[in-house]
Amino acid sequence: MESTTLVLALLMPPLLGMLCVHPLIGGATPGRTTLVAGYGTLLGLLVVPLLVRLLDTLGVTLDFTAVGSLVAALIVLLALAQGLRNRARRGLPPASSVARGLSASQKALLVLFLLLIALRITTLGLELLWRPLYPWDATMHWATKARVWFELRSLAPFVEHQQWLDLGGTGVYTDNHPGYPITTPLLQLWMSLAIDRWDESLINLPWLLCCLGLLAAFYGQARAVGSSPLAAVIFTYMLLSMPLLGTHVALAGYADLFLGACYGASLMAFYNWSVSRERGQAVLAMVFALFCPLIKNEGFYWLLTFVPALIVLRFPARRSALILAGAGVILALTLLLIPQNLSVAGHSLRDLHLYYRPPALAGIATSVFLQDNWHLLGYLLPALLLMLMWRKPLMGELSGMAAALFSAIVLLLLLFLFTRYSLGAMRFTAVGRISLHLVPALLFFCLLLWQQVIVRFPTAPRSAIDGNAGVADRLP
Repeated sequence: MESTTLVLALLMPPLLGMLCVHPLIGGATPGRTTLVAGYGTLLGLLVVPLLVRLLDTLGVTLDFTAVGSLVAALIVLLALAQGLRNRARRGLPPASSVARGLSASQKALLVLFLLLIALRITTLGLELLWRPLYPWDATMHWATKARVWFELRSLAPFVEHQQWLDLGGTGVYTDNHPGYPITTPLLQLWMSLAIDRWDESLINLPWLLCCLGLLAAFYGQARAVGSSPLAAVIFTYMLLSMPLLGTHVALAGYADLFLGACYGASLMAFYNWSVSRERGQAVLAMVFALFCPLIKNEGFYWLLTFVPALIVLRFPARRSALILAGAGVILALTLLLIPQNLSVAGHSLRDLHLYYRPPALAGIATSVFLQDNWHLLGYLLPALLLMLMWRKPLMGELSGMAAALFSAIVLLLLLFLFTRYSLGAMRFTAVGRISLHLVPALLFFCLLLWQQVIVRFPTAPRSAIDGNAGVADRLP
């Protein structure tokens, strides 16, 4: 029985999400199957915690029967609705697509990288199953909530230490960060309810699902922007092979992988919308952007990076520069005038202690360029940018995504160079995992730059990794 409910707990969220994403993606979109699977998996993992919160608000005792029944009911309703929709559309001509085969060497490389991805996923999954809850933050302020809620079968409030002392612990609980968003603990609760016991390995299986969803979404969006199956799968493997990303799967329990997947999924959809103006991509970009603050407090600031991206897309370059410069001045004045104790997304100016901390810069550079966190990503991105600038000024259709990522990098630098969190860069305790929030989107940006390189450099080899190749006959 436990095995059955465990399998259901792993399959139901992706199925629910896929049914939501399915009508948003056009039938002629290259990579549609993996795109729907990836975004559906990520969306399902984010929606189920909302359903748990809804049931708790309604006073329902939290068990797998109650939560699972609600998820199952939504799956049935969505399936019926889409069945009727498909019946109404029956008879319409199918969308046409251009099919182009792969050479024998390309197929061999494709199979090789698929096997490498499968091997990596298998080893990460085994690591996750063999190891109990281990990381510091996971045991200090993420899983603490899930364990309490599992024992109580309700979402008891977590409060600050002083408030807990004042109340004598009556009806409230505390941990190191009681104000953090609760999406990831609710996923651990969901798994515990499924097996009806607390298991410090099985509760972390959503992290493996998140990794799979991110990879499928990345590959699907790469295909949607015109990458060949081989180029898309190579860049997907590059993402999976990032050492720190793998660490956050094997040593599950942190929320950073989910935030990186959510922000990356949003920015990838945002770019595709900026090029194609497909409403489905716009919906995905908006939904995943709004989910970011529900995963970690930092998600609020990543959400704000879409503002300059939209400005750059909406206005000509000169006007965009003036608007952004004016916004920067207004922001600086706001920081000077607002009350020091005003908290925004869990942080106040009084707590941040704003001033420049030069030693943190060396820590950031070491993490990006010397430590084996992101392989050669710190060198790949500048190299691609220089190759394109040498031929022609950037950015063209990449300007929106570039503006968002540039804003995110500036925010990250401000966090570690000008606030008390600089210790996280100097001691390498936080700079890596906060960078994980941006890495999937940055690597997708590298993929887009690569496509620009092979188009603008006619002497570049295009037989093996062609960003403009067509759709392979037997690939989604």
